[in-house]
Amino acid sequence: MKGLYGVLALLLLTAAGFDASAQSRAETRNYRKAIEKADLEAYDRFLSKYPDSAYGADIAARRDTLLSISPYSEADARGIASAFIPSGQQFRAFARRVDAVDIIHALALPPDSLDCVHIYRLERRPGTAEWTETQSYGVYCAAADGMDSRAFADSTLSYEIRGERFYQLDYILGSSESGARSYVGVCYGPDSDFIGCISFEGEALPPQEGQPYRISGRSNEALAPSMDTPQMRLLAKSIDDNPLLEEIPLPDYLTDISIEWWLDNNPDAQGKASGVKVNILDPQSSLVQGFASAKGIVQSSRYRAVIMDIRGYSVIVAYQKDDGNYVLAWAEPESKNHRTDRLLNDIRFIDPNTLNMHFYHGSRDFSYRLNLASKKVTR
Repeated sequence: MKGLYGVLALLLLTAAGFDASAQSRAETRNYRKAIEKADLEAYDRFLSKYPDSAYGADIAARRDTLLSISPYSEADARGIASAFIPSGQQFRAFARRVDAVDIIHALALPPDSLDCVHIYRLERRPGTAEWTETQSYGVYCAAADGMDSRAFADSTLSYEIRGERFYQLDYILGSSESGARSYVGVCYGPDSDFIGCISFEGEALPPQEGQPYRISGRSNEALAPSMDTPQMRLLAKSIDDNPLLEEIPLPDYLTDISIEWWLDNNPDAQGKASGVKVNILDPQSSLVQGFASAKGIVQSSRYRAVIMDIRGYSVIVAYQKDDGNYVLAWAEPESKNHRTDRLLNDIRFIDPNTLNMHFYHGSRDFSYRLNLASKKVTR
């Protein structure tokens, strides 16, 4: 390192047209003492005593390095932070130097709090060899309902905006019981304790050769706070530009989350449940947009209803004439094999409120009755 500084000094002095022999021996001697001592006091003393010295640019550069350039690599930072973070916990670490104080910021993924990240701040002050933990806290980042695993994804990023430092990293939430996945982008600003997260929520797709993951879904950036800040816009752009995250058109996404909600809230609908919970559909959902052109619409004085095979499910959508809302009244996996799979075959109204639903299951056929007003099911 000293050799590098010597080369830099020579280049600076040569560029300035400096003749070292023209400097006093005392100035040269003090310059050498300053770079040998290599601390702020020595650099400031030299610059104060020789403000117009040709050695000044080199001393100023060394001073700036001492104040603000960390000598620690990312690997160094990980090694230092590992002594402060519970064993086996995934984390990422970033090193920096502020006013000659060495700082390591670490973001960890606690396995017992999948919706949070844990932030650590470590410091080593000039003249000391020991690192101390000056900050440690958990912060909510992204919903993890139904998820049971989490791992970092992609590389980290460090940048500054108007002099403020920010770190960016990503992780993936997964479920062992389904294909549900959430890709979460995290932006952390240690100078102001800023934390912002954007989730891309959807389903895992089979990765193509060389791909670590592949997810089909939608970003929740429209719902994320602080989207008017430049750091959050950068985070959103990195997610939008990620080729491994395949965006589902909004109408299909709204349909997917409506079906998911119905299935989660009616787990025994195909079994012995005596009633169901229904949800009002968003007008932009493909279920609503496709209702008018769907074949087989039936109606009563109070409702219109139709069976739709969509997004891998057979569903019943009902239009309520009294308030103009569309509701998802029934949902189950679409039959792939009519010989072995259950098939929702036909619906008809038997009174203003009640739908008769006719099913085939192998060689057996049967019916349920669903009262759209009371949400009661008769089997």
